Amino acid sequence: MLDFLIWLIKLPFVLLFVLLKVAFVLLVKVPLVVLVWLIKVPLVLLGIVLVVVLGLGGLILSLLGVALTPVLGIGLLILPVGLLMLLVAWVVAEIL
Repeated sequence: MLDFLIWLIKLPFVLLFVLLKVAFVLLVKVPLVVLVWLIKVPLVLLGIVLVVVLGLGGLILSLLGVALTPVLGIGLLILPVGLLMLLVAWVVAEIL
């Protein structure tokens, strides 16, 4: 019987603590997480688009440079640009 009375006395304080904890999570943590994701998601998507564009552009320029090297010799000017674009795409992908 004494345990029940102690439990009954503690109950409002426990409920108040739980209510404060839930209110803290809803008012502080959830908006903070949402704000972080609203900033993070567009930057990640922009990085992915940048990797794809630089990767494809670098691949096309590298293949064009390899193909034009024996014919005109101009491929030696194009090839480093393509390889540099591939390197930048790889670095951005590693950062993500």
